[in-house]
Amino acid sequence: MIRRLIINDFKSNRLITISTAVFMAAAAMMLGLTVFLFATLYSSISSLMIKAETPHFLQMHTGELSEEEIKAFTEKRPEVEKMQICGFLNLENGQLRIGDNSFDNNMQDNGLFCQSDAFDFLLDADNSVIRVSPGTVYVPVAYRNEYDINVGDTMYIGTEELSVAGFMRDSQMNSMMASSKRFLVNGSDYERLKYLGNEEYLIEYRLKEGSDTAAFATAYKDADLPCNGPAITYPLIKLMNALSDGIMVIIILLVSVVVLCISIMCIRYIVLTRLEKDRREIGMLKAVGISRMDIRKLYLSKYLLLSAIGCLVGSVSACVIAVPLGKGMRELYGEADDPVLVYALMIIGAILAEAMILLSVKRTLVSTEKISAVTALNGRSESRRSKNYWIPVSVIIMAAVFMMIVPDSMKKTMSDPEFVRYMGIGNSQIRIDVRRSQDTDDSAGELAARLAEDDRVDRYSVMETGAYRSFLSDGRAYDLILENGDHSIFPVNYTEGTYPQSEDEIAVSILNAEETGLEVGDSITICKNTKDGEAEKSTCVICGIYSDITNGGKTAKGCINDETPVMWSVMYVTLKDEVLPDEWMSEYSGGVSGTDQSIKIAEIAEYMKGMYGQTIRNIGKASLMTKSVACVVIMVVILLLMRLVIWRERRESSLKKALGFTASDIRMDYMKKLTFYLLTGLALGIVSGMVSAQRLAGILLGFMGARGIKFTTDAVSVFVVVPVLMILTSFIAAFISLREIANIKAYECLTTRE
Repeated sequence: MIRRLIINDFKSNRLITISTAVFMAAAAMMLGLTVFLFATLYSSISSLMIKAETPHFLQMHTGELSEEEIKAFTEKRPEVEKMQICGFLNLENGQLRIGDNSFDNNMQDNGLFCQSDAFDFLLDADNSVIRVSPGTVYVPVAYRNEYDINVGDTMYIGTEELSVAGFMRDSQMNSMMASSKRFLVNGSDYERLKYLGNEEYLIEYRLKEGSDTAAFATAYKDADLPCNGPAITYPLIKLMNALSDGIMVIIILLVSVVVLCISIMCIRYIVLTRLEKDRREIGMLKAVGISRMDIRKLYLSKYLLLSAIGCLVGSVSACVIAVPLGKGMRELYGEADDPVLVYALMIIGAILAEAMILLSVKRTLVSTEKISAVTALNGRSESRRSKNYWIPVSVIIMAAVFMMIVPDSMKKTMSDPEFVRYMGIGNSQIRIDVRRSQDTDDSAGELAARLAEDDRVDRYSVMETGAYRSFLSDGRAYDLILENGDHSIFPVNYTEGTYPQSEDEIAVSILNAEETGLEVGDSITICKNTKDGEAEKSTCVICGIYSDITNGGKTAKGCINDETPVMWSVMYVTLKDEVLPDEWMSEYSGGVSGTDQSIKIAEIAEYMKGMYGQTIRNIGKASLMTKSVACVVIMVVILLLMRLVIWRERRESSLKKALGFTASDIRMDYMKKLTFYLLTGLALGIVSGMVSAQRLAGILLGFMGARGIKFTTDAVSVFVVVPVLMILTSFIAAFISLREIANIKAYECLTTRE
């Protein structure tokens, strides 16, 4: 009997049935998709890092080193499982070309690398360890689409040539947020091409399970071992790998929550309307002795069936949508290690969404217990309150607009030139990077002198970065990557305090401040190098805390002038208005001599594009999906609620026709009401999106060390694209629903009872 009643109900109420199924499917799809992408990302990265045997501690070093000292230290550390020292042949980007694509404007540190013997393996498309043949090269997978590289293309390094044999995954440097990229070559080619670059060293450690990586890093620094370069730990590598795609997943999660709330709200109104429409039938069931529990079970059975359909459709849709959204993820990290578990978690996510909806339905069905048989059979409602079904239109439009604005504004914020100030970089026009070594120290000084004499330069600053040993107030040693120079010319964003103005002041990044517990006004002891090679301790005051997402987010800024070796120099330049940047950069691209390949120069916009282009593209995909989902949801919402309103006001519409009003007049009245509530929802959505989105962006980017972000609104999206999409979608749905007005007859007002 229940099955027959449900089937008959589906046949007689096709629109409501389909609408309910769509809402359930949308909620299941979005939550299932979020779980699927998150599980895939986590599993893929974990699998890649396990198969590649990523080092737990990595110290980059430029300059001479003593392997005996490093081995002696290693032998004293019981937590060390494996250790190796690998060469990295840093190449000048001006020498690199693959096919017709030059690397002149590439801001990454590109170099050659030989496959490791012990760990830190570079993997192929199947996540297998690559064995390279002489004369061939494996290119980072991140460059495949960026430079349209194909297997068989020729890679030119100066006058030397290598054939591209394939693409490889690098568990350390896969993400474009990592500042270096390794090209895998055979050992014989590495030795043959050594004269083309400067060799650096990667001092790598694998530790035993359960070892404290931070404690080991501190012990390494305390031993005064080679450290002329940044140090990286396993958790930081994992975080860098996850961030670019992780931000997209978090945005989709936000959209999922909004869609779930919309679905619960709409289905609640569907249930309430259905109960009111079925009041006489419910009264008859009670009159013949059917219990309240059985009546509730009857209705709940229908929604259980719809939720099963919604869960199935939503899960299949999530799998389909995950293909384009997860394409970049799969290219960078490979397939999930356990796809069965990923799909199982996705289904659990979809079931969870359905369970929340059914819980809401169950609570709503409690109202059937309040319906008495007598009043129901007389066709009267026990509640004199008239529900306003137009208010949900405003609320749902507001929610849809909000979830469309957030990804667009997030994308606009990260694309805005001002965003560099939250990266620990001054907001200049041009950035010049100079890799420092004994051979390039003179050229860096000559280039700075040339900038000082150039009349076309409006402002410039020279920043020199070195590694400094410091001591906290409790005696703990702490190593700082300290950038020295005049920070007043191109200041970064300071969440507290301001930039250093004297040698006894330094500013630290947010992540450094959190790790050390330092606050503005605290003191820290810095070890400076004197001309005679001695270390001189100097007390500095923390004058500011700033946002930074470069070098792992752990940096510092100062004005120290000493003999500490410079790891790299960065020069920021802003040109006068009449100067053409491209012509100016072409003059400086080769340094003072015109042939200096240690210099990389690019406009800040291009630098940002190279580092965060992947993340911005992922957010763009999420934004497109969000708009599509929002339009479908709004289409169904307007179709449903308009039909419900028309049904509730059918007697009034019939009476209007009897009084001489035409169907067009009645439609126009409905369109006026829809327009009012639509515009109200749009206004509320825009306001909530612009206010709340800044906090959400701050939370997302806070994971990378960027705080206090000033949100940049995409005006075209917020005030043109989103409103036009909402208005068009709503009006199309309204016109479809309002065709029902033509079917209302003037005589119905004489027979229809309330």
